[in-house]
Amino acid sequence: MSPRFLNLACGATCVHSPEWLNLDYTPLGPAVQQADLLGPLPVASGSMDVVYSSHFIEHVPRDRVRALLRECHRVLKPGGLLRLVVPDLLEMCSAYVHARTRGEHETADRLVLEMLDQCVRRRSGGELAAFYDNVRQDGDTTLRRWVFERSGETLDAPGAAGTPARSGPSRLKGALQRRYIRLLLKLLPRAFREQNVSLADVGELHAWLYDAHTLGRLLQEAGFRQVQVMAHDRSNEPGFPLRPLDATAAGEPRKGRQSLFIEARA
Repeated sequence: MSPRFLNLACGATCVHSPEWLNLDYTPLGPAVQQADLLGPLPVASGSMDVVYSSHFIEHVPRDRVRALLRECHRVLKPGGLLRLVVPDLLEMCSAYVHARTRGEHETADRLVLEMLDQCVRRRSGGELAAFYDNVRQDGDTTLRRWVFERSGETLDAPGAAGTPARSGPSRLKGALQRRYIRLLLKLLPRAFREQNVSLADVGELHAWLYDAHTLGRLLQEAGFRQVQVMAHDRSNEPGFPLRPLDATAAGEPRKGRQSLFIEARA
């Protein structure tokens, strides 16, 4: 059986089925194939009914996004569906303004961290990981619930926020690479390092943030039509596996209410 559904940058969240082709730069299991997602996709033109990707586009350098969307259009059958999930800049900004104007300054400060940390962090995990660790250790159930509702993070185990999960060999390879890079960076002037160098992991930094208008415009430029904002538990593709991809077992958004769900037809 040839795959009909394509999952780009799937991480550990994928559908284990012959109908699905799961691609990622760093495969996390046997159901995932390794691929460079910023080049031509290893998929035949017009072969897919659905292309899906969650919380990946925002990590792609802005000048490469148009080419990636054109590749998504190329591999889809005429009338095929593209479903993208990204952090919703409009929702995050609206939540921030609402909290700040109501004098809820601690909440507003947390929302600033949510928006900006993955764009500017200089080390893996950044300030957001430190915040999550503090919430985890404090055991504040109200704050833990707030974090889950915003981002889908359960804080069940320590980890760097926004850092892709890696297998043992991948972690070792990454650690050796970072040590080598740190040695090379010592050759650079300190002021240059502190202003221009980040040691965040591959796939950790956000290169840009989108709302429905800006992402919809990019989709139209790539040749897509019928662009539509969706709920996390709704799709125009009959039988689309909303669970586990976009909804938890309890029916909540898997990546939190800061997410934007958008679909378009090729």
